[in-house]
Amino acid sequence: MKIRWKLLILLLIMAMVPLIAAAVLHHVSVHRLGGHLASGRREILTQAARHHLHRMVDDYGRIVRRDRKMLELALIFQAREVERRLASVPPASPRMFLAEDYDGQVNLPEGMVLSDKHFRTGPDGKLLPIPVTYQQQVYFLVSGVSRQAVADDTARLSTMPEVYRLLYRCRPDLMYWQYTSLESGIHSCYPGHGGYPTDYDPRRRRWYLAAKQADDLIWLIMPEVSTRTVAPTLAMPVHRADGSFAGVTAIDMPLAAILGKLKLPADWASEAKTMLVVPEEQKQPVELHSSGPGEHVGNSEQDRKLVIIAQRSYEGRRQNWREVVELQFLESDDRHELAALTADALSGVSGVRKMRFRGRDALWAYGAGGKSRPFPVVVVPYDLIIAQTVEAEQYVLTKIKRSVKAAGGFLLVAFAVIVIVAFVSSRSVTRPVTQLAKVAQKLAVGNYDTRIDIRTGDELQALGEIVNDVGPKLRERQRMQHSLMLAMEVQQNLLPQEFPHLAGFDIAGAADYCDETGGDYYDFIELLDAPSSRLGIAIGDITSHGIGAALLMASARAILRSHAVAQTTELDKLFADINVHLVRDTGESWFLTLFYCVIDAESRTLSYASAGHDPVLWLHAATGQIDELTNTGIPLGILLDAPYRQGGPLRIERGDVLVLSTDGVREGKNPAGQMFGTERLKQVVRSCLAESAETICKTVMQAAEKFRDGHVQEDDITLVVVKGL
Repeated sequence: MKIRWKLLILLLIMAMVPLIAAAVLHHVSVHRLGGHLASGRREILTQAARHHLHRMVDDYGRIVRRDRKMLELALIFQAREVERRLASVPPASPRMFLAEDYDGQVNLPEGMVLSDKHFRTGPDGKLLPIPVTYQQQVYFLVSGVSRQAVADDTARLSTMPEVYRLLYRCRPDLMYWQYTSLESGIHSCYPGHGGYPTDYDPRRRRWYLAAKQADDLIWLIMPEVSTRTVAPTLAMPVHRADGSFAGVTAIDMPLAAILGKLKLPADWASEAKTMLVVPEEQKQPVELHSSGPGEHVGNSEQDRKLVIIAQRSYEGRRQNWREVVELQFLESDDRHELAALTADALSGVSGVRKMRFRGRDALWAYGAGGKSRPFPVVVVPYDLIIAQTVEAEQYVLTKIKRSVKAAGGFLLVAFAVIVIVAFVSSRSVTRPVTQLAKVAQKLAVGNYDTRIDIRTGDELQALGEIVNDVGPKLRERQRMQHSLMLAMEVQQNLLPQEFPHLAGFDIAGAADYCDETGGDYYDFIELLDAPSSRLGIAIGDITSHGIGAALLMASARAILRSHAVAQTTELDKLFADINVHLVRDTGESWFLTLFYCVIDAESRTLSYASAGHDPVLWLHAATGQIDELTNTGIPLGILLDAPYRQGGPLRIERGDVLVLSTDGVREGKNPAGQMFGTERLKQVVRSCLAESAETICKTVMQAAEKFRDGHVQEDDITLVVVKGL
């Protein structure tokens, strides 16, 4: 009996309770689906949030490290310029603007503006912008110091505004104040402004004393004297020509420059906490104070704590400039997790952990730190991440409970009837299906010799015979897949494993196959019989791709390498010899386009031959012009007596770039069917002309991938870049 008749009989028996059975299945399925979707969505959102936070904090950590290094380099340059001026002859009649001039509104320099980043608290408690000038600096003399006594030093420092302006223009977001204080009692600051306390003596400030004592570059967190704003300070000692201590030069950095570069999603930003922390050390240059009683500085690795050196609450803080900034420790109710986070920080490992923060579950994302290097920490309350899921879960569960309750009594009766009917009538169907399921499980784990014996005389028996044929076919497919992987590994090993070193040139290459194996090829050939200053470079494209193309590519590579060493100057004869071999060894449907050149490093010249290959782009650094090195013959492997010419020699100047590519670059398509094209390739290369050959390669490959926008890669992509140094 056919299975369709068996199913028909089963459906007729169940005809008395079709609605009840449908209701049972519907309610049970919806209930399970609702719970599964709710829990699954919560897990998906959590994992997505973890991934997003981890990547975001890692990127932010790299930005912080970059900005810290850049600011340190700026301060080193600033210190060297101060020392150079202190060792020079003071200029005659320098322009000077004292703090008292700014305060008294007399003898003011040109270009005074209201600052958009420097503010003081007014009488009514509102923040008022400070008048500053970005053209000049301000001089402040410590009480008791006469202008005549320090006239030479003030004259020597009179040209420092040009240095301050140069550094400020490079990174204005990192510069708050730039200043230099000398042991003689001079203090100069940029941009120029007033508002210094009469009893201010920079020589007694912590940044001055710490830099003098360390005799090295230091970081501090302290209130700034002009605006009373808490800011990171970077200070470094300067010396006179005889090596004696002259004073300290420093840069204040706004906290907004640190915290403002991390952009959180709008749903998180209001309650998320962004911090920059550093592992506390016994010799920490910042004076650290806990926010609670009984805290102490530990000396062991287990007792070390994380100190918050930057957070939003510091940014708007204004306090007496004479006081020490009271920093806070990073704290959590989950001490074990916090200890694990600290251990990761000391090991330079980033990650995301779930733990308590101020009585709420939260995700803590932290960047890669170190023994003493600062790193970011972002804390996002967990209920913000799953808020939408909780709301949707409650709604779905409420609807399901109401539906199940309404049909509960009716479903109990239907359930009893269905169990009896299903037990009696479905055994003839379920038993073969169970056998098929067991065989399928064995096939799934690689037992391809398993067999099934079904003798029902219906479609299930036919299905069992089909399943019996699946095992041998799966084994054959596995063998084929293994062979393809071996072929791919062999072909990848045929490509250059490292870039050549040729004096006066920067050379790089890359290949991206659309299948496991491909027909594109590039090579760097050491011409052993030629002078050591010469190098052969080849790039080719076999028609089609796959196993056949890979085999022909390997054959063409062997022929080229065996002939190239003997033919280093007569490239036309070299191509003719290769063509004879390929015509004899390949059929009519296969051919090879090939561009081959020899670079002489001593004369900086290039000789080449091109057999039907895509034009090579030659970008002239001096003029910006782009020439194309076109074909000197037809593709190899078509005609036995095909003629070939040699091009060149061409002189490669410093900064010139040669781009060798296969047609997979230009003919790559986006979802709209548009091709990448030669003009777009030229634009991409122009945009990174100053970069290294390897960077140009990566930029072009990334641009081609971005242009495809998910569209399938239809051809192999190969690229070689040669740049004159």
